[in-house]
Amino acid sequence: MTMRITQGMMANQSLRNIQANQARMQTLEDQITSGTQITKPSDDPIGAAQALSLQESLDQNTQFGRNIDQGTSWLNSSDAALSSVTDAIHRARELAVQAANGSLTPADRSAIQAEVTQLQHHVLDLSNSKYGQYFLFSGTRSDQPGYTQYNPSTTAGAYQGNSGQVLREISPAVVTNVNVDPTSTFDPVFQAMNQLQTGLTSGDSAAVSASLASFDTALDAVSLARAQVGARVNRLDALKQRQDGVSVNLSGLLSNVKDVDMAKAITSFTTAQTVYQASLKASAQMMQISLLDYLK
Repeated sequence: MTMRITQGMMANQSLRNIQANQARMQTLEDQITSGTQITKPSDDPIGAAQALSLQESLDQNTQFGRNIDQGTSWLNSSDAALSSVTDAIHRARELAVQAANGSLTPADRSAIQAEVTQLQHHVLDLSNSKYGQYFLFSGTRSDQPGYTQYNPSTTAGAYQGNSGQVLREISPAVVTNVNVDPTSTFDPVFQAMNQLQTGLTSGDSAAVSASLASFDTALDAVSLARAQVGARVNRLDALKQRQDGVSVNLSGLLSNVKDVDMAKAITSFTTAQTVYQASLKASAQMMQISLLDYLK
């Protein structure tokens, strides 16, 4: 039994073909204008899942990069402050050597004492250095200064911060602290300067001479802290280079899954456009012939 093809069936089939060609052309146009071959999950369910996973990994890696940059900046700011502390220790020790000379006049001793007072103020200010709005040497209580000052004395007061580590996550399940131990770093410095100041105030040359060893101890403490800072910066720099490489790799994989091959897409769009126009023309001719047959 032969199936009879009616004019209505032919018209419906032509319409479906035209709509399919139009949809294909629209899909390719969307890909070209958006630059992505996956505009919705149904376009490529497997590719969409891969793209989502890769994007999540890329976003996570980018955040690790930000953490590394922030940690590096924190450490560099700490080292800059500690470098100034080192300079202050050297100058205070030079003054202690001068003051230990018993031939100094009262005026000379007074001038040395005045400079030591300024150095005490300077080191106290450095101990309260900040990175943005955060105090560098206050442990995790970074919203307030670590050391205070008893006015009008220049002697640093009790430490108000804590010994908590300021941590940054720098890779999956890996964290590092970016701060130094404030008390082990600054307490020896304050003690040495206070010892020198006390000796100058009392005119005790023996106490002044004894402060020289204290300044050596203070210098060792600050040098150790700076060495730790330098080691952490080196580690973060190396890790940042690796993270940048991972980001480049992930971006390439994501592009392969998601991005459109423009040359291929444009060629396909041109072909689809030609097919669409041809289907319109063929359908129009068919309908015209059918109408003429009907009129006959």
